[in-house]
Amino acid sequence: QEYYRQRLRYQQHLEQKEQQRQMYQQMLLEGGVNQEDGPDQQQNLTEQFLNRSIQKLGELNIGMDSLGNEVPVLNQQCSGSKNNGSNNSSVTSFSTPPQDSSQRLIHDTADIHTSTPRNPGSTNHIPFHEDSPCGSQNSSEHSVIKPSPGDSSGNLSRSKGEEDDKSKKQFVCINTLEDTQAVRAVAFHPSGSLYAVGSNSKTLRVCAYPEKMDASAHDNPKQPVVRFKRNKHHKGSIYCVAWSPCGQLLATGSNDKYVKVLPFNAETCNATGPDLEFSMHDGTIRDLAFMEGPESGGAILISAGAGDCNIYTTDCQRGQGLHALSGHTGHILALYTWSGWMIASGSQDKTVRFWDLRVPSCVRVVGTTFHGTGSAVASVAVDPSGRLLATGQEDSSCMLYDIRGGRMVQSYHPHSSDVRSVRFSPGAHYLLTGSYDMKIKVTDLQGDLTKQLPLMVVGEHKDKVIQCRWHTQDLSFLSSSADRTVTLWTYSG
Repeated sequence: QEYYRQRLRYQQHLEQKEQQRQMYQQMLLEGGVNQEDGPDQQQNLTEQFLNRSIQKLGELNIGMDSLGNEVPVLNQQCSGSKNNGSNNSSVTSFSTPPQDSSQRLIHDTADIHTSTPRNPGSTNHIPFHEDSPCGSQNSSEHSVIKPSPGDSSGNLSRSKGEEDDKSKKQFVCINTLEDTQAVRAVAFHPSGSLYAVGSNSKTLRVCAYPEKMDASAHDNPKQPVVRFKRNKHHKGSIYCVAWSPCGQLLATGSNDKYVKVLPFNAETCNATGPDLEFSMHDGTIRDLAFMEGPESGGAILISAGAGDCNIYTTDCQRGQGLHALSGHTGHILALYTWSGWMIASGSQDKTVRFWDLRVPSCVRVVGTTFHGTGSAVASVAVDPSGRLLATGQEDSSCMLYDIRGGRMVQSYHPHSSDVRSVRFSPGAHYLLTGSYDMKIKVTDLQGDLTKQLPLMVVGEHKDKVIQCRWHTQDLSFLSSSADRTVTLWTYSG
């Protein structure tokens, strides 16, 4: 039975890789990319990866044939032992597949990098599973696979009908930083030991993440320790902040139309050189993100916003621009990066566009007009496996979209106003959403994504929630608000 199960698994993965290759080629065609005129196939990393995976799967599948001759013999031996009344433990042990190459093949996306915080080597409370909540989709199959069950200590419990009961909230406020104006942007340092805060007061701060989280002290939240502060970092409001993957660069964007990149030492919490300034934008910079794959060298910055509605890529090490990606017809409100070369952008033109920097071009456009007239996309995120897109929209809805299958999985309304922030937890078991309805909620993704999803209120502000970000390791998150505060929340159990 195990032999046939393993063989079926290999064949399914082989078919899946073939479908992925066809889907990638279709994405290029949809984006108007002519492969004959594009980069040489030797330089196409996606094609190389898929072809190599298909070749390996084919070899493994062939290798299974030699075992086929042994199966009847083993079957007879097992039957003989059973008839003789011997212990069956050796037979039943096959009910749990061994952690061999077939298991590793399921997780062949383990080297994908996304803006979702991940730290598989960490001993933390969040289960870091490579399994995406979105399963493989065949043309004749539209079921969604449940993700692997996580560590019980990392699962959030929820009482039915208790969504809005404050006494049932399982996240508590630990630290609150007050500003003189609305706080727009927050970002955790890759190490998780610091976080950056940008506000409408033009002030940039870097705060220390507490070494010990005391959930019992939530009745009297403390001010965080500010390790670095710069007044008037920009001439206008700071709309977005982002750390480079190595943690040595801190980028900010503003309505003064400038992108600034600050060389930073996390140990001393001081700037290590003069700011780099980039002035390619002709409107407010609404979002920015660093490419996280080794291909980018960790210093390629993506930025976008209003004005000409272009996405600009910049090599911060060389201090020069690389690309201007055009296609959106409305202001770009959100960016997200994954796989070292892929970008998702959300816009007021009611679409999400996928971009491949190796081409470089738009390779897919996803509209939000599945129901009604569609809505501006205020936030985007991709889960760690690169399979599932989440959007937050101005009509209070969230969309879950199967990237590989090319279809919407579900659109639902977790809030009563604009959803300005969406982020997957590091294990992709939960989706954190912040809204202008002043609430922060978590959607439980551990189930069939086509059905109604459990929701929990995990935090609340006195005014609009603008951004929410998970910690890189712990079951904690930051939220910024128009109530002039940024708050650190942690799981209280």
